[in-house]
Amino acid sequence: MKDAPFPEFSIVGTPWYNVLSNPTYTTAFGFVGSYVNEREKIICDGYPIATDDLSAKYKCEQSDLVMILLNLAYIPDIVIQEVDFTKAGWSILFKERMDLFK
Repeated sequence: MKDAPFPEFSIVGTPWYNVLSNPTYTTAFGFVGSYVNEREKIICDGYPIATDDLSAKYKCEQSDLVMILLNLAYIPDIVIQEVDFTKAGWSILFKERMDLFK
């Protein structure tokens, strides 16, 4: 690699595709983006209707997990191994571990 020449021209127009930009996949994965207002009312994941900020966050975890799984290859192993994704509240621990990793 150290002997490889620097390219004279960069690649332009390279396609980039986010699977969740396609409504078909968004529906199939049950994903509701964080840009959707009151998304905790849309997500049907088995939790009761959110009554406070914390329970609203737990309801959104189902949808957030889709994004994490799609980007799993880019998340450090040490972070993933320390979070139990089967328990409500995993998103709080995940954020703490990511902040510590930084």
